[in-house]
Amino acid sequence: MNYYGTEKQQRLQRQSDEAQERIAATPGLVQAGRFFSVDNFNLIDWAFVDERLAKDGVFGFRMMPTTHIEDIRQKLGSSYRIDVWNVCRADRTMAVAACTPIQAADLPNGLTCLGLSDRHEDETIRRIQICMTDNGIAPFSAYMLLGEIVPAVTVALADGDGNIVATAHANMPFNTHSRYRGMAWVGLITVTADQRGKGLGRLVNALAIMAAFETLGADEVVEFVHADNAVSRRMIQSCGLQLDPTILCGLATPVVDARFTT
Repeated sequence: MNYYGTEKQQRLQRQSDEAQERIAATPGLVQAGRFFSVDNFNLIDWAFVDERLAKDGVFGFRMMPTTHIEDIRQKLGSSYRIDVWNVCRADRTMAVAACTPIQAADLPNGLTCLGLSDRHEDETIRRIQICMTDNGIAPFSAYMLLGEIVPAVTVALADGDGNIVATAHANMPFNTHSRYRGMAWVGLITVTADQRGKGLGRLVNALAIMAAFETLGADEVVEFVHADNAVSRRMIQSCGLQLDPTILCGLATPVVDARFTT
């Protein structure tokens, strides 16, 4: 019940969960939920990156100065590429001001906001994982979604039949050694195809952001968006986050692989 997706996705979810003690203790490592990741590659022996790429076929670089991306490309060589996402961020004041009226609006008719149980047999968690997978988002494990690996909150909207139609997630991925340790990451924003265009992505995003501050105690939130995804960028900015042009999020994969959906 705890892992969902392809065999590879489940293996990487389990690996990330089991590595949390190491991730928490190691300067430079970040809990990314689906692959190993760093927020300061200068603190990591590059042999570790090579090892994980050979075994996992994916490695993350979070909060990288834009000036470092070319260095990473050169280190990766010709067998791997790095795809990059823009970084948007906001402090509590900025995000809460934008998200409060979004959160206060009435839900569309027939939709309810679900409260998640901490029981792993709760079918809601599996339905959230299925919703993500069916809509092109590689899911987290139930342990991650329930906040048992790092502090986290998952929000979901359901229709009258109990089907998950929108979901989002916030967690505290940066360890105590990181300059970003008080920052929450918000992501896994998913809306089913038949419910798009109704503002549900903005709503679940706002709910996850508010939970990051109110439940997780974050002092800042961050989200990643690809440069060609104008719709997601507008949604993120409507929740008070602004582009930080000095940093990027990168993901290394084999050159032959499709772009990973974060």
